[in-house]
Amino acid sequence: MGGKRKRLVRILALALAALLVLGTMASIVFSHDHAHAEAAAERDGYHLEIAFYEDAQALQIRQRLRYTNRTGGRLDRVEFSVYANMFRRVTALMYEGDVWQDVFPAGNAPGGIEFSRVLVDGEAADWGMMGEEELFLRVACDLADGEACEFTFEYTLLLTQNAASLGVGDTDWRLRGFYVQPLKYEYGEFVAPEPLQHANYVYADRADCALTLTLPERYLLAGPGEVASSDNGDGTRTWTLAAENIRELCVSFGMRWREYSAETSSGTRLRLLANARGAQDTLQTALQALEAYESWFGPLAWDVTIAQSDYALEALSLPGLIWASADGLTDTMALRRALAKQFFGYGAYPMPTEDAWLSDSVSAYAACLALKEAEGEDAFLAYLNGVILPEAQYTLPGVEVTSSAAILSAGEYESLVLGRGALVMHETCTAMGGETFLAALRLFYERGLTMDVVGEYDLVSALDDASGGDWEAFLTDWLFNVADYYVESYTLDSIE
Repeated sequence: MGGKRKRLVRILALALAALLVLGTMASIVFSHDHAHAEAAAERDGYHLEIAFYEDAQALQIRQRLRYTNRTGGRLDRVEFSVYANMFRRVTALMYEGDVWQDVFPAGNAPGGIEFSRVLVDGEAADWGMMGEEELFLRVACDLADGEACEFTFEYTLLLTQNAASLGVGDTDWRLRGFYVQPLKYEYGEFVAPEPLQHANYVYADRADCALTLTLPERYLLAGPGEVASSDNGDGTRTWTLAAENIRELCVSFGMRWREYSAETSSGTRLRLLANARGAQDTLQTALQALEAYESWFGPLAWDVTIAQSDYALEALSLPGLIWASADGLTDTMALRRALAKQFFGYGAYPMPTEDAWLSDSVSAYAACLALKEAEGEDAFLAYLNGVILPEAQYTLPGVEVTSSAAILSAGEYESLVLGRGALVMHETCTAMGGETFLAALRLFYERGLTMDVVGEYDLVSALDDASGGDWEAFLTDWLFNVADYYVESYTLDSIE
């Protein structure tokens, strides 16, 4: 089952304009926890002070990071991701050329990060951008195992007008991968997976986050965790955010949103920031799905914000945050899937590229079960037979549900991972019984909260433990032979 872990580190470049002069001040504070099972010791700590330059579409950032070496050996350097530099050159973009017009409807203007200073424990550091394209940063240090130091980065982040997950749209600013973050250290080197549109970019450890941000009062803040604001009486509002146990801090702030909110019976807060018609219906659909998931899998580890975004073609799930276009807010199945991914994708965290099916196939089928819970058996079977089952009839040589997302086109990903993968989960659920299957997913999720990364055998183990059986052969057979079982007249049975 599954494929090898492929690591591809792409290197990209940047040169930006001069530093800006005026702006609205912001500060972000959050802690970064290398949550290994054997030690939940002192967490790394981030402190970011940010000046907001609305007209220039830029942020001036001073970031301090208290970093502890937990590699098991001595470090002579730490390597960091500088994801925003992807927007410096077209050769650095993760988007194929045939979609550039969609991503950059007004043209591709340069954007990214320019560093002005890098310090280690208050002293000027030996640092440099890595490789020809400069997507990653190397900072020299001398850290024994268990030893800590403080890195300081001062930089300008220039954002572009785009339809991507980092940039500025007509109504919202999207910040994903916007800060400097240490790469994971494995097998004697710092590594990161290849950036993909449908997968988490940074293979990061868990973090506790707190944010304070001052914005013009026409903006609202969208982000993970608990979000609150206070009026400063001068045309600005100060926003605070607190979120625990997340791997990546993603936020956005937008104009012309209205705020709607609800709370599950377990106390998880759900916010919706949107100006689209039918927002109350969207909130109700999302609340029903979240209530169902928490009743099956246990409380979600953080609050969730759904924000209308110029960017999102469909609901895009990020840690504690979902971006959706105005049309996407009415796509009930995409919203249900995005909410399920908060559990299986960020709570129980698989490798985002190599084992993407462990989040998206499971989440796609959980969304089907949420549909059944909300609209009944007939709606559930109609969706499975009309949308999920037909995906098994197409021939896609050389690729399987478990194939690395790096080799799949967007259409193949939707067909295999979301379609056939959901069908595999349905057959597993039918074979073992609905209650037992949900109990297995609960175990998978709960164990994922305490693990670094979950894998295929963690799912098999949860299936076995919940049922008292042995499900490896069954699951493997379906994962690799699902297309062979397609019969045109076949109709999915209901779950007992």
